[in-house]
Amino acid sequence: MSSQPAQTKRSEIVLPGDRVATIEEFEPGSGATVLSDSVVATRVGEVVREMSDRRVEVVPAKDLSSKLPEAGDSIIGNVQSAASSVAQVRIDAINDLPSSKELSGMLSLRDDRRRRSSPVRAGDTIRAGILSTTNSIYHLTLDCKGCGVVFTACSNCGGRVIALSRDRIKCTECGFVDERELADDFTAISRSQN
Repeated sequence: MSSQPAQTKRSEIVLPGDRVATIEEFEPGSGATVLSDSVVATRVGEVVREMSDRRVEVVPAKDLSSKLPEAGDSIIGNVQSAASSVAQVRIDAINDLPSSKELSGMLSLRDDRRRRSSPVRAGDTIRAGILSTTNSIYHLTLDCKGCGVVFTACSNCGGRVIALSRDRIKCTECGFVDERELADDFTAISRSQN
């Protein structure tokens, strides 16, 4: 009788918020979390399904794009810090392709509408557009189609959140209501899982 090595199944490249499994199939590992009855990616990368322990992870992809962003491109990034008027964003993907570059951009948070709080928070994963590359700085905007927060957690307890509207979320665990500028797909997925 020969013993077979534990099988690891690699598959597609995913973006934050993409469904990678159901909770009946796999438990979340690194780079994944539970959202309702699904396991979703929390970062850009390649899905790895460990069949031996029924765990799914999202690891940084090996085949990465070396393209530099240009004005008009879209990015997926993680908000590293957010103040009242600007946020620093680590760029993880350019035009939905994981990036091999260690790039960051500045997201202007000035808004004509008077918000009570910032539309993004540190730790949020966002989709943004490249507004310009003036002075070798990637200037980002949320004012484009499909842009906004694509993955976030409750800033009060870290729990799962659902969209109440395009700019408000509510924690399913502690009930905390907060403001975010949500991407259309976040809102649609959130509402379909209620």
